[in-house]
Amino acid sequence: MLEPASLSTWNDFNDAEAASAPAPPASQRDAVRSELLLRLQGVLQDLYPKGKAHRGKFTIGDIHGTTGDSLEVALAGDKAGLWNDHATGEGGDVFDLIAQHFGLDARRDFPAVLDRAVQLLGRVPLPAPATRQRRRAEPAMDELGPATARWDYLDADGELIACVYRYDPPEGKQYRPWDAKRRKHQAPTPRPLYNQPGLAAAVEAVLVEGEKSADALIERGFCATTAMNGANAPIDKTDWLPLAGKHVLIWPDKDRPGWEYAMLAAQAAFRAGADSVAVLHLPEDKPQGWDAADAAADGFDIEGFIRAGERTFLSAGTDEAPPSVDFEGLDWTSDDGLGLAFSRRYAEDWRYCAAWGQWLSWTGSRWNPDRTLVVQHLVRGVCRAASALAERPSQRSKLASSSTVAGVERLARSDPRHSSSAQEWDSDVWALNTPIGTVDLRTGTMRRHARADRLTRMATAGMGRDSPLWRRFLADVTGGDAQMQTYLQRMAGYCLTGVTTEHALFFLYGTGANGKSVFVNTLTSILGDYATSAPMDTFMESRGERHPTELAGLRGARFVSAVETEEGRRWNESKLKAITGGDKIMARFMRQDFFEYIPQFKLVIAGNHKPAIRNVDEAMKRRLHLIPFTVTVPSARRDPELAQKLLGERDGILRWAVDGCLDWQQHGLEPPASVSDATQDYFENEDAHGQWMAVAGALDPNAFALSSDLYGSWKVWAEENGEYVGSIKRLIAALAVRGLKPHRNSTGQRGLIGFRLLPRRTPRV
Repeated sequence: MLEPASLSTWNDFNDAEAASAPAPPASQRDAVRSELLLRLQGVLQDLYPKGKAHRGKFTIGDIHGTTGDSLEVALAGDKAGLWNDHATGEGGDVFDLIAQHFGLDARRDFPAVLDRAVQLLGRVPLPAPATRQRRRAEPAMDELGPATARWDYLDADGELIACVYRYDPPEGKQYRPWDAKRRKHQAPTPRPLYNQPGLAAAVEAVLVEGEKSADALIERGFCATTAMNGANAPIDKTDWLPLAGKHVLIWPDKDRPGWEYAMLAAQAAFRAGADSVAVLHLPEDKPQGWDAADAAADGFDIEGFIRAGERTFLSAGTDEAPPSVDFEGLDWTSDDGLGLAFSRRYAEDWRYCAAWGQWLSWTGSRWNPDRTLVVQHLVRGVCRAASALAERPSQRSKLASSSTVAGVERLARSDPRHSSSAQEWDSDVWALNTPIGTVDLRTGTMRRHARADRLTRMATAGMGRDSPLWRRFLADVTGGDAQMQTYLQRMAGYCLTGVTTEHALFFLYGTGANGKSVFVNTLTSILGDYATSAPMDTFMESRGERHPTELAGLRGARFVSAVETEEGRRWNESKLKAITGGDKIMARFMRQDFFEYIPQFKLVIAGNHKPAIRNVDEAMKRRLHLIPFTVTVPSARRDPELAQKLLGERDGILRWAVDGCLDWQQHGLEPPASVSDATQDYFENEDAHGQWMAVAGALDPNAFALSSDLYGSWKVWAEENGEYVGSIKRLIAALAVRGLKPHRNSTGQRGLIGFRLLPRRTPRV
């Protein structure tokens, strides 16, 4: 049997001094813990033969080892060895796991727990020799204190090349490389890429800045790598050959050095033989310096971003050789000839939309806006190719000048092969673009991506088979109401389309901890570019005019969500009617001209408070669907990781929504009684005019009441009940909508027929 004291042999060199001293109980515990974590997957497999390891986690049904996935143990990273049983809410570290498995108390029976742990270690094979050698080769850095993190750089066969240590002395974090071959604190030559065993087995790789960001993606099942020192890595001293034959996606940090590094790394990847290189466009709402590790900490939808996030595909380029350009039959000395040559080469994959002032490029799955002036680089290549043909130095200089490049780009914009109108883009309201193809929502069938579809947006999900966790979630939050679940499915399916024939506003109401936000946020994540969120103020009444850019940003969206209504606010009813009515609306972007578009989006609002309605009319009643979320999930059953788990079923959830779309086309939305009743109650409670009429008089087709008397009665009631009084004109218009008819009596006084006003009561003195 392996004795605890002997385990200190494999301690990190940073702990060498402590390991040489007599081991107190705490040291024994730490030594055993280190060996347990070193062989964690083997230990868990010994304890739980029915368990499974996947994406950095080990899952089993419960502490006793029954089949299932409720209990999760982290296999890597800072949380390695920590476990959580989502069914019972229990959790702890690896010692707690062993203790509970054998029916022991981790505190009271710790010596017995330690013995059990050592017995397990005696049954589980030691790590591979390369791993053991790697741990012995780790250096001490006493002047910086203990290392707070370590990353191993392995070759494709798993042999150690180098380590990078992080230290956190008082003056700030520092990193130190260790060359395993030379056994020195220096970077190896050349510097390796991180995660080479993963790269060797992958076709696609994400290049990030720094090992922490790479680990964040690796833990989520992606093949990620980084150069040693991230954005500060010397490009020419790094071995990029592991990227040969790969499709490389670069996720830069959100700062200028990150973008500059991405451009340099892209060309290095091309020189190494990468099949393709693209750079992700980071979300505009993220702060400076935001990276993949921050995304993981924020709970950001990493999978959706990598699958469908906006990106620019780059091309290999060198300063020495201009691209091959066909100038046959063209005057390559003129801007016009150069523009025609550009169009001849790039017409298939590049379009220009004058209304947006933007070029768009075809990526193979959609049209992406050119946000990084790639088109300028391509035009420059055409001009350089022409310059290489010129004999006179002055002509070569003119052809390669910035003024020529700018002039050629302006001419190309107007070429019919490139020019397009705003109406061409995303115009098919029944087409839904996904990473694996385009769904025809009329039939639910998938077709290949095509340039002619003119699609600029993409969902983050494909078409899966089933989504059992999603269905259980819906059953829980609806209290098992099958009709409500079917309605939510039809609603989600309707939201996939660009059709707005229902003129509906969906208001998910509940007091909290009832799943409404999870429902909305899950659909938002799955719909990707088709979904966006808007400030609640956009749809609430305000004193001043809202800026038209708020509506401009909603063009082309199909699902617009807003959350957290504030108490005491009122709907902006005229705006809601305009954007859900199916008519054109006016909008503009900052410092650009106004343009018109027909909204395709469905407005979905989730809130804990019901906004007030000033005018309860038929238009609002037709539009608003109040969807009650009345089931409060007990705190013991709340899963903080539910949102991420649901996104693990995104493909199946999209299939569920597409089925709902087909059902909606057959039957309409068909709100269940619970939605209809809740909506009716909402309007009755908000119908101030109706409440006043109920106490101030009665409907009578033969009765006549003066406008001034009606307004006087209304004003007294409204002030007593804290309602907005408004003008006499507003009151008469509201009563006319209810069927009362304007009329003049014999003396010419204005009034309404159809309501008998009771005598005004005299206030008590």
